[in-house]
Amino acid sequence: MVTPVDLPAPSPPAGRERRGARVAWWTGIAVLAALTVYGGSRLAFLCDDAFIHFRYAANAYEGLGLVWNPPPFQPVEGAGFLWVMVLWGIWSLFGVEPPQAANPFSIGCGLVQLLLLAAAVRRIGQRDGSRLPVAAGLCALAVVVGNRTFLQWLSSGLDTALFNVWLLWWTLHAFRAPAQRTSRWLAVWSSAAALAAVTRPDGLPLVCATAAVAAWHVARRRAAVLPTLAGLSPLLLVVALTFWRRAYYGEWLPNTYYAKVVSAWPEAGWRYFACFALENGAWLWFPLAAAWLVVQLRRPARAFAALADHVPALAAAGAVLFNACYYLFKVGGDHFEYRVLSPLVPLGVLACVAMVARIRGAALAVATAACLGVASSVGWVHLALTSDPAYHGVKPVTPSMPSFAKPLARWFDRQQLWLFVRYVGLRCVHHDIMLRLYTTMYGSRQRIATPAEPFPALATGAVGLPSWYLIDCAIIDEFGLNDWVIARMPSHLRAPKPESAIADAVARGDSDHDGWLDVLELRHAYAAAFGTNPDEATGDFLMRFLIAVHEDQRPGAISAAEAVELGSLLDATRQMAHERLPPPGYVAAFDPNVTMAGGVATVRPRAVPLTADRIRAIEAEWRDKVVKGQLPR
Repeated sequence: MVTPVDLPAPSPPAGRERRGARVAWWTGIAVLAALTVYGGSRLAFLCDDAFIHFRYAANAYEGLGLVWNPPPFQPVEGAGFLWVMVLWGIWSLFGVEPPQAANPFSIGCGLVQLLLLAAAVRRIGQRDGSRLPVAAGLCALAVVVGNRTFLQWLSSGLDTALFNVWLLWWTLHAFRAPAQRTSRWLAVWSSAAALAAVTRPDGLPLVCATAAVAAWHVARRRAAVLPTLAGLSPLLLVVALTFWRRAYYGEWLPNTYYAKVVSAWPEAGWRYFACFALENGAWLWFPLAAAWLVVQLRRPARAFAALADHVPALAAAGAVLFNACYYLFKVGGDHFEYRVLSPLVPLGVLACVAMVARIRGAALAVATAACLGVASSVGWVHLALTSDPAYHGVKPVTPSMPSFAKPLARWFDRQQLWLFVRYVGLRCVHHDIMLRLYTTMYGSRQRIATPAEPFPALATGAVGLPSWYLIDCAIIDEFGLNDWVIARMPSHLRAPKPESAIADAVARGDSDHDGWLDVLELRHAYAAAFGTNPDEATGDFLMRFLIAVHEDQRPGAISAAEAVELGSLLDATRQMAHERLPPPGYVAAFDPNVTMAGGVATVRPRAVPLTADRIRAIEAEWRDKVVKGQLPR
């Protein structure tokens, strides 16, 4: 006789299971959305360069056009087009000025990124639900939302978060390509590429990849010509913007391209990426991708057939990697902490979890997500250890590490200092500190032009904040980001100091001849090696940094041998975005007459008035010198 206890428990209806999964899914998404807003708000900051975009938006708001210095100065493009239009639109419609609007809008872009990723995770689960259930998908999204780099770049006042929305949308949409390519699918893909390209020039490879894939499908007779052309029609927006840029600014590319891109700099790029990989757990991506590739290549014919059927996905991966490699090997990384690599974080996490799910299923996918989360926690550890840095925004982590981790920490600190003195990957806290300093210097927004001095001018290198606060002042950007002439000056690169010269200087700096150098001795040694003033104590933090990294050997000092070896670390022969300087006489031609003290601008009367005709003549003269190659090289 069978008792009720012996009977198997009835399984819940399939509909109830699906409802429970949906509730769990949307509850999880709501929690992650709240964490995105909270984390992005906690890490929110504005950088000086953001105010460059704000100045363009302000000039447009006042009816002066999308210009850096309004007429009679010739227009120069030094800000992202779509980002400026967004800020201008918010200001015009809601009365919210760019400094107050930028970060909330960017955090909203972070929520859009989360929804795009969530939709991709759901599609993967629906395609193969047994391998990627709700729990695994939510784990993957939690790793992204818990990543410091992802949250950090939901602010800054730059166009990063907006660009990342289009890049994510375009990349993920490529993996949704139907077997029979439709013009509707292609139109959506083209729209994402076009929006990315009008936000940043980094979107141009996406446009090229989209057009190339469409042409390939037509050539293989997988799509008809007219529907394909209809699907590519959103790319006309990029064509229109390009010709408008040429007509309005006189160039095919933004002025910042000419100012920033000098010569290939892989020495900086690989360090930039290595530090990114360590802090964000990206080093795990490579063994996981290799394992997936090995599994796929067990049946090479099927693998290559799958690639041929998924050309859009292959093109998307190629375009994303091309952008990253261009920045790493050509540009040398970026002036900002992991900004250009930030879209790799969500794409890398999602790709790893999806690949592992295809290999083994849900359990391994959850474990992989957990490992990625633990690996990426290094970024948070770094933030905790450097949350109260010195004025310069750089602090070693080696002294806080246990003995077994000191070799890796010492290597990391040395790479960080190498990058710092070359203005590569500067930490967001550094930008925040500098902005606060500039804010006390410039006070509040003010107009300073008068009938006697209708064109007051200020020449400076850090142009963001003064360009916003001095509303009607012409700003001469000495690094060329917003100056046509300086952006086309030859870079002032120099050869590195020979090791023998550094060794001689270190030997002379070791005043007590004990083979060890303290802060004062190290300062004098490097001053002699690099021709700086030994009485200037502003660089002492660099000496203290080097000594702190090696303090487990001898507190308060560094060995002479290490001082020689590390001398090349401080020998900054290049500095990102600071490699163009004004030609002699160029800045003086405008007779800059504005100085700042305590938030008050002082305008010096010019002996010879700067008139509109004189400004036009100066710019015409110097641009003609550039065209004719008459500038010093």
